[in-house]
Amino acid sequence: MMIKKIYLSVITLMLVFVTFGTVTFAWISLSTINNIEGLSLSASGGDELQISLDGINYNSVLTSDQLYQMFENIGLVDVTSTDGLNFQTGGLRDVDVAIPNEHYLSFDLWFQTTVKEKHIYLVNDVSDQVAYDTSANGTFVISNGVVWTSKHDFWYGPEKEDMIFKGDKNTYYAKDSIRVAITELKDENNLNDIRLDDELNQFIFDPSGDELRGYGKPYGAYSYFVERARYLIGLPNTTQEVSYRLTEIDSSNPYQALDNDSLVAVLQETGEMNEKEKTIYRGKVRINIWLEGWDADAFDAIENDRVKIQLQFKALIPPEILD
Repeated sequence: MMIKKIYLSVITLMLVFVTFGTVTFAWISLSTINNIEGLSLSASGGDELQISLDGINYNSVLTSDQLYQMFENIGLVDVTSTDGLNFQTGGLRDVDVAIPNEHYLSFDLWFQTTVKEKHIYLVNDVSDQVAYDTSANGTFVISNGVVWTSKHDFWYGPEKEDMIFKGDKNTYYAKDSIRVAITELKDENNLNDIRLDDELNQFIFDPSGDELRGYGKPYGAYSYFVERARYLIGLPNTTQEVSYRLTEIDSSNPYQALDNDSLVAVLQETGEMNEKEKTIYRGKVRINIWLEGWDADAFDAIENDRVKIQLQFKALIPPEILD
């Protein structure tokens, strides 16, 4: 991975958890290189869907004051991961292991619900319908873009004739090298969660949708680095298993999943009841968001870009249980 200092000046992240009319919002804003200026997390719908940062205290509303300290003094640099859980700085850096919430964004969330549909999916990719100054209901990763003039000739790819020449001016986007990993974890606070590790869900999303410009390509940012540094480093000999699409939903039933491509969690029965004598189900996930340094679009140009990320989760009937 190429050595460079790529920081995202602003990341706005909205997590939307949707289940039968219940919506939870989380806003995270990194407004400077090393600080998060504002962070808020709120839920509506009472006991139907609640969220927690510790698996013990569940709330419909978590204020920015409660969350601010979690993400204080974060600087996002380009890192790499093949599994969405273990991260390295890579390349020519002295430090090898990347540090969560210093080099990339990482946090755990617990979900609690009393509705019967317990399968949680990341859904509704609308990235191609949203501009940086607009918004929409759904999942998207967008950025403002940076106009950058190349200082070298390099192979932009993937075709051999796809060249960028010294002096060429183009717009480059940090959104094209973002990855989002959502990993289901066993809930240590729920004694009924006795699943084995291989029963848990794991999902890495490349929202660029462009497989040809993904992980470990010899063109793009890698080619530019070699031309700039006049130093050849080897490409990774591993692969990064990612999805470029999200689960489709039945057009005739908004709560029926047609596939499990972006299934991220299955909430487990706790043995507890709420005051209305409804069974409580809970689950836990870890969300990691990073700038993938081995992506073909991880150019130095994106250092000053601004990114908005919105994730929408929805409780659905899995395809194996057709309604």
